[in-house]
Order: sequence, then C-alpha cells, then structure tokens
Amino acid sequence: MKRFLWFSLQFLLIAGIFGFLFWNAANAADEEGKNIFTLLGEQEKRWHFLVAAFFVQLSAVSLTFIRWRWLVRTLGLECSYRETFRFSSLGFMLNLAPLGVIGGDTVKAVLIAQRNPHYRAQAVASIFIDRFIGLFALFVCGAVFVCWTGFVFRPEILAQTFTYLVFALTAVSLIGTAVVFLPFFSKGHLERLIDTIPLCGKLLGKFTRALLLYRHHKRCLLQCVFLSILAHVIAGISLYWIALGLFLPVPGVADHIMIHNVANMTTMIPLAAGPYEFVFEQLYQVLTASVGMGLIIALMYRLTMIAIAIVGITYFGAVTK
Repeated sequence: MKRFLWFSLQFLLIAGIFGFLFWNAANAADEEGKNIFTLLGEQEKRWHFLVAAFFVQLSAVSLTFIRWRWLVRTLGLECSYRETFRFSSLGFMLNLAPLGVIGGDTVKAVLIAQRNPHYRAQAVASIFIDRFIGLFALFVCGAVFVCWTGFVFRPEILAQTFTYLVFALTAVSLIGTAVVFLPFFSKGHLERLIDTIPLCGKLLGKFTRALLLYRHHKRCLLQCVFLSILAHVIAGISLYWIALGLFLPVPGVADHIMIHNVANMTTMIPLAAGPYEFVFEQLYQVLTASVGMGLIIALMYRLTMIAIAIVGITYFGAVTK
C-alpha cells in the first residue's frame, strides 16, 4: 500500500507539472495570435541538427559509462568495457523509466557485486562516488557558465534565485570534498567511530573504508571530474543543436550549456520526469521571453535520451545472448 501511494503521488506530481507547462504554452500567444505549438508546426525542421544532437548526446552518455569503469577498476574490481556498457545501459534505461520499481544505480551495484562477490562494499562505493562526482562536476560547471554567460547579473528574481542556489550547492560540494581529505579522515578515526555503531556498525564501517579508499587515488578522481564536466558540456551542445533543429532564432551554445547544468540539478529530486522540464522552461523564458519553447526543446532532449536508452537495451540484449 505504501509503495502504491508513493507511485500515485509521483504520478500526480509529474502529471501536474506537465499539465501546468502545456497549459501555459497553449494559452500564450504572440502578436499574431500563435502559440508555440503552432510556430513549431510552421517552422522548417533542420533534421541534420537533430540527428547530430542524438550522436553528440550518445557520446556524452558513453563518457559517464567510462567514468564509472575507471572508478570500478581503481578499487581493483573486475569489469571489462563490454560489461561496463552492459551494466550501465541497463541502469540508464531504468533511471529513465517513469515510476520505476528499482533504480538504475541499484541494478548496477548488484551486477558489479555479482561479478566481484568478495568486493561488494567496494562495488556499492563505486556507485556512490560515481553519482557524487557527476553532481560535483554539474555544480562546478553550472557555476562557471552562470558567470560566463552573464546570467549572474540578470535582474530577474528567478535568475537571481537559481544563481544563488548554484553557488550554494557548489560551495557545499567543494567544502565537503575538502573535508574528506582532512587528517581526521586520513588517520582512520571516522571508520573506527562508525564501527562502534550497534548492529550495523561493522557493515557501515566496511562500506566507509571502501568509499574513503578513493582518497588515495586523487589522479583518478580528477580525471573522472574532467570527464564529467566534458559530458555536461557535450549535453549542453546537444540541446543547442536540438534548438537549432526546431526553432530560429535561439540563444547561444553557452546559454544552453548553462541552462542544462542548472536544470539538471533537479536530478536530486526523486521524480523521473517533470522538474527538469519545469526549470528548463523557466530559464528559457528568462532568456527568450517565449513561453513553451524551452518545454519543447527539453521534451525533445528527453526523447533523445529515450532513443539512447533503446540503443542501450538493444546492446544489452545482444551481448547477453
């Protein structure tokens, strides 16, 4: 019953967000009385940009798969590139599934743990650190492009709110990362403190030790951060090409990278869809004053991700036969 109620709440939230966005877009008209859907139908599509956006985004997703393999191999776990793409493709598909029963990260953790039964704590740690690095790079990249595009100086309340949020999350992640490298952690005090927790202390201590092993692999962590930033930039370029394929004129490529990174911070919200499109639409309105254009571009981006997931499913099925 609890699971049913949670799924029902998620469905209502997602339906409410998209209903609100589509209602706004349908009721907003330009000087000629046309809404964004009418303009979309009238404008000529530039299919070469849309096709290029798919392959660019495919490369960005592949970079995140490779990042996880580097983290797995750093801890000594066995995982070939073929297995990495198998596990990651399945996880990627499940993360996109609306109201999924099980998350993609959980599946990846289980699969890599089965592949390395004596290193289960390390397997789970690789998932956690992979997600953290992805978010850390997202915050940093978002902060850089908020400044680069001049969005930080915009007077709108919405723009200022998101700017402060980006800077706050970036500062927290930088401080948190720096704290982990303090002597208190490096001398094993934290692990011994966790070991004293009743019932689950030994298990949590084992996991913590596996997670903190990455402190000794700073080069790998820096390489993974660079790979993550590159993936986020490429995803923004993909969105820019999607926009060029559907509409003219559109904001510049740096603006799309900034909007994507800020909107993508909503991945911390436990909803499969909706928050990203909502934030993307609001930021696009700030830059273009067009209601609905950001929603359509964000939806096309989501369709591109679904197409990539289908490619991943096909690959997963092919290599398991």
